[in-house]
Amino acid sequence: MDDPEPGRRFTDITGELIEIGVAQWRVLPASGAVVTIEAAAVVAARPIPPKPTPFSEILELERLLAATWPAIESAELGGWLLRYAEGFSRRANSVLALTAPPGGTDAAIAAVTAWYGERGARPLVSLAGGVAKRLDEELAARGWEAEAETAVMTKALEPVEYKGEARIVHEPSAALLEQVGRGRPEVAARIFGSGPDRGYAEIRRDGSLAARGRGAIAGDTVAITNIGTLPAFRRQGLGTEILHALEAWGYETGARRAALQVETDNEAAIAMYGRLGYAERYRYRYRGPAS
Repeated sequence: MDDPEPGRRFTDITGELIEIGVAQWRVLPASGAVVTIEAAAVVAARPIPPKPTPFSEILELERLLAATWPAIESAELGGWLLRYAEGFSRRANSVLALTAPPGGTDAAIAAVTAWYGERGARPLVSLAGGVAKRLDEELAARGWEAEAETAVMTKALEPVEYKGEARIVHEPSAALLEQVGRGRPEVAARIFGSGPDRGYAEIRRDGSLAARGRGAIAGDTVAITNIGTLPAFRRQGLGTEILHALEAWGYETGARRAALQVETDNEAAIAMYGRLGYAERYRYRYRGPAS
């Protein structure tokens, strides 16, 4: 066909295609600012394989996520962070190992094993993406078993006016701690924290905490965790409502990125978050000695 505008120039936009609509497309470039394009203006499109996530991004995000989920007790070992929280969650009871092991792997693992042994705990090491590839291989050679592979997914936040029924409070309620505390609500309360950089989204129905979720701010990121709905209220979209409320609160509180951590065997959740605009950036897993 003849070009209705002879001589016009085309513009390329490279990024993650996060929405394809009848009227418009939305692209997330590396700059982080979402670009909206009129669908009628699109002349051609082609897939480009994703670039590996830079180590610098993995290191930054791992440190920010760790700050939003602080252990009750911690200790520095070179560049490693040893964390203990009486068994509540792997994240708060594992070593954050983002650098080469201090003094060599043998010495570091001996120190880690002794530290957790003093607390009656099994040592676990968190291994993030390609950053920890060599350490992962060394621990595997020692017979340490891999477990709980987890995808870290992020989404650029935009200003939105939230008008749903979820309400944000800055301290976890007793009902929320009972639902997510795994029998140790007092330990969960110490890890979760309270204050202006903590947001707890709640939807209450019939006198019950029907749905809930937690947001925690570190740097430019809101880490969203513990989204859940009571069985009697499922399949009503309440979990998505909680997520949107926490995203809006995070943006208002200064975050420009939301982050989720989802175990990779939960394929339905990963697919759902993908539809909601989240993209996987990297994966991490844990290794510990055979039980």
